[in-house]
Amino acid sequence: MVKSNFLLKTMACICLIIALAGCETTQSRTQERSKVRLDDAVVTAKVKEALSKDPALQKYTIEVRTVGGEVALKGHVGSLQDIFKAAEIVNKIEGVDSLYNGLTDK
Repeated sequence: MVKSNFLLKTMACICLIIALAGCETTQSRTQERSKVRLDDAVVTAKVKEALSKDPALQKYTIEVRTVGGEVALKGHVGSLQDIFKAAEIVNKIEGVDSLYNGLTDK
């Protein structure tokens, strides 16, 4: 009887430790995802601000999306030169890991 109580208590402790370890992992992953989303939002804001400050590009509506540091631009600009200018601006921004330039000229 003493052995079975000891075994039962040991198994209960092991199950509790496993359950708590799983909760911590889930919380850590959630925190990482939240940080990535926040970082992406910051990068998007920086890109929009930089594009709006450029005299040649500020008159165009350029959609900016960021996922995991990958920035995607979408919209219409006036010329091929504007497309290259937007790419040049975006690639200089901290936090931009890669760029998909989906801009088109009219």
